[in-house]
Amino acid sequence: MEDPHNRDVPRHQTVKAVVKATSLLLRIADAPEGLSVADAAREVGIPLNTAYHLINTLLTEGFLSRDSSRRYRIGPRVATLAVAYSRIGPPDRLLAEVRELAATSGETAYLSSWRDGEVVALATIEGSNTVRVGGIHTELRGAEHARASGKLMLAYLNPVELESYLVDRILERLTPATVVDEQQLRSQLLTIRKVGYALEEAEFVDGVGCVSAPILEGSTCTGCITVSAPVERYKREQSRLIAATVAAGKRQTRP
Repeated sequence: MEDPHNRDVPRHQTVKAVVKATSLLLRIADAPEGLSVADAAREVGIPLNTAYHLINTLLTEGFLSRDSSRRYRIGPRVATLAVAYSRIGPPDRLLAEVRELAATSGETAYLSSWRDGEVVALATIEGSNTVRVGGIHTELRGAEHARASGKLMLAYLNPVELESYLVDRILERLTPATVVDEQQLRSQLLTIRKVGYALEEAEFVDGVGCVSAPILEGSTCTGCITVSAPVERYKREQSRLIAATVAAGKRQTRP
């Protein structure tokens, strides 16, 4: 979850062609059905001729692919970047936010993101309350349908990605409260996307409730920040925990 925008670089030192090329690449990545050159150029706001040259370069280098209808999608070379990205630990700004949330809420806070097709806990700070949730270890992964962080990340997938995820998954019952009905899960995901945070009460672990909020880069959810609390305190202080977690996510969100 390294910050992709180095804001310490002066604007005059950037290369406009690279900015335009990455804008095209990101816009095409957000289009599950692919985009034509004309559509990509219009949506990014650059001349058609420029878009042709940049897209052809990205195609030649393997960062884009083209189907029979001449629509462009992400290409295989992007996987190299994704693997490299997955090896990088969270940046200091996100670790500091997790520490701050744990300190102000008194509850265990953690940072999660997608890794190898699963939502993985990347960093965890235990809360200061005498009775608190422990044992949320780094590399906690899977069971996205039962975890607040997992539901949050699922809610921000595009439709094609979500269908691809669900077709390969069995929604396993982990506690009596776990949602194992696909339609009920889909309904939850729509609500999460609408309100901007995810809640989970004793679905993953009995006696534990969680709140999770997104960290966004534009319209893309690159990760989420979560607090976990003993369920009775979670119920009693839910509004406060939601406000604190959402605020933490918004502070780390980038336009």
